[in-house]
Amino acid sequence: MAEFLLIPALVMGGIIGLIELFFVHADERGLGWLSHGLHALPIAFILTFVAMNLEFAASLFNFSLQSNFWLDLGVRTVLGLVAAFKVKAAAAVVKGHNSVGEKLSHALIVGALIAASPYIWQFIGPLMPAFLQ
Repeated sequence: MAEFLLIPALVMGGIIGLIELFFVHADERGLGWLSHGLHALPIAFILTFVAMNLEFAASLFNFSLQSNFWLDLGVRTVLGLVAAFKVKAAAAVVKGHNSVGEKLSHALIVGALIAASPYIWQFIGPLMPAFLQ
């Protein structure tokens, strides 16, 4: 059975959420950027948690995404696109915005970071203090 990742998912979610906050600040200047950015943090945590625990969820059904590279890539791509769509659409529902949120490139970067978070963790995880590993 695959390992359930809580602390790594929280750390990666925090890092990706912080990156998204920087993007929101750059793309949505004015008084509303902070409220929109703070709205983005929980979603970044949730989607990163899902991405980091896909293999664990698949193992509950006696299935392994690692055994099928293309299925793993497809599921992560869909998850990244959902994340990018959410990032792009979040500002559309905020009162007073006349455009759809962040730049497309920023939304795609956030989506890609979420989708790739378990692979990124393999590189930055060992650099973290022991209590965050």
